[in-house]
This record gives sequence, C-alpha cells and structure tokens, in this order.
Amino acid sequence: MKINPLEIWTLTIHIPSKIAVWLELLDEGNLPPDEQIEVAQFLIDCGLNEQLLQYQQLCDYFILEGLCYDVQYEEAE
Repeated sequence: MKINPLEIWTLTIHIPSKIAVWLELLDEGNLPPDEQIEVAQFLIDCGLNEQLLQYQQLCDYFILEGLCYDVQYEEAE
C-alpha cells in the first residue's frame, strides 16, 4: 500500500481541510491559479514547502515571480 506524503502530514499536523482539498486538486492539475497562489503561500508560511517536497518547486517559482513571499528570520540567541 502506497501512502501519500500529504496524508502523513495531514495526520501529524493540522492542515486546514480547505487547504488539504486544494492540495489534492493541485496534484490533479485542477486548481485555479488564484487558489494555487493561496495554497503555496500557506505552505511557505508554515514551512511545509521544505517538508512536502513535491510543492517546493511551485513555491520557489511563485516566490521568484513575486506572487508569494518568504520572510526569512533568525532566532535570537
């Protein structure tokens, strides 16, 4: 039985149901552009773009095109 990485993350962290549905639509190629940007920004904000690697290229592309942003920060020592 093949386990979808999204299912694993959905079980271990709380991904809002709307975002989970959108990720499924994105995987199927059926998510409209505005929702693609919104879901990518959510993944970036939560740091999931670096965990769910199948979405990393999309997120990086949206950042480069100025459609999404990634705020870098360093924790104080």
